[in-house]
Amino acid sequence: MTSESTRQVWARYVSTGIINGSLLREPVLRAWARAHELGVNPKAAKPERLSERDTERLLAQQQALITAAWPYMDVLFRAAGLERHAVMLSDAHAVVLSILGDEAIVHGREQAPGPGSLMSEEVCGPNGLGTALATSGYFEVVGPEHFIGVFHPFTCQGIPIWDAKGKVAGSLSAVVRRPEASSRLRDMLLCAAHGIEAELLLLQLKSDIREVMAAPGDEQALRVLREEVDRLRESSREGLRVAARQATVSRFEYALRLLRLAEETVHDIRHRALVWRSLASLEEGLHRPVALTELVRALLGLLREEALHQRVELVLGEQEPVHVEADVLRLSRQLLHAALRALVLAGPGGVVRIDVRLESHLLVGKATFLPLPAPAYAQVAPLPQSVTSPALRPGEEREPLLWRLPTLEAVPGEAPESGLEASRGNV
Repeated sequence: MTSESTRQVWARYVSTGIINGSLLREPVLRAWARAHELGVNPKAAKPERLSERDTERLLAQQQALITAAWPYMDVLFRAAGLERHAVMLSDAHAVVLSILGDEAIVHGREQAPGPGSLMSEEVCGPNGLGTALATSGYFEVVGPEHFIGVFHPFTCQGIPIWDAKGKVAGSLSAVVRRPEASSRLRDMLLCAAHGIEAELLLLQLKSDIREVMAAPGDEQALRVLREEVDRLRESSREGLRVAARQATVSRFEYALRLLRLAEETVHDIRHRALVWRSLASLEEGLHRPVALTELVRALLGLLREEALHQRVELVLGEQEPVHVEADVLRLSRQLLHAALRALVLAGPGGVVRIDVRLESHLLVGKATFLPLPAPAYAQVAPLPQSVTSPALRPGEEREPLLWRLPTLEAVPGEAPESGLEASRGNV
């Protein structure tokens, strides 16, 4: 479907109130139908906004989310390069909290909505922030697929952000003027959202730790911390549970055990946040020996929750020990892209089989993600998604092998130094 045909569908709807569903992508058609039922005005001049006082109050209430999101928004901003673009953050009701982008798109004639703007589907129809929240998943809307005409110049992608309790905290969206520029941002958007979620988990766990340290004999604080540590350990697939029983140890010893385990979990969550931030960036690293099989396993551990969310099972196939020479940052992003693509191709109820082999005749290491859709969806067998890298012969390693996913040196929460000029939306 072309932008022109979609624009004609929109024009016909404006004049007749009839939606020609045959010319709209299925997710967009469903979003248009919701907007029609909700009585959204397709000719609205601009989104509604909160009052200045209400916006200031909301930004103060959501400061933790805004602070957690800042370094990841900055990474996405840089990733778009010279494209006219913006990165937007909303709360759980699709009210814009922060926007980071170039001068033209933040303050120009065709500017993106700023802080306090109401972007829910009830107000704006399908859009990157509101529809991601309405559908609880990734959503993309291209140009005239927007229900409101004033958004037609933009292509928007959005994804929800979940808090430490598993509830929706908000949504993150990338906005660009050229549809072609959006293709490389999808994986980065997912990485950034997971990084923000890791930051929120870390904040919650630190808060629970402070409560226990203030009153190590407090049963409620101990219970909250135990549940938090157990849940975070499970979600990060560490597989370590709190085994101590209150009946066999003193309250003080029990609190110390929990605190030690909680501190370990803080370290794990911080590392996970750094990994997601690194994968979301465009930074390059040095070429060095890499244990490809272990790198793939580490990546799969990071993607377990995403696979559960998409209802796809990850299955390890052949796992031959393979060592390659590669820029580990770039290789990790290539593996991430292949894995995410395979999840989409497998679909709900499907399986992705992961194999790592040495192609000895080519002397390359090869990681393959084979999507196996559920029988109900398996009309055509999708192609495997593969990543290759030059392999090392045994004994060729000139320095210690890298086994873990890479991280950038900067700490999440600190705005990195930059020579780029960025415009932040003001109330």
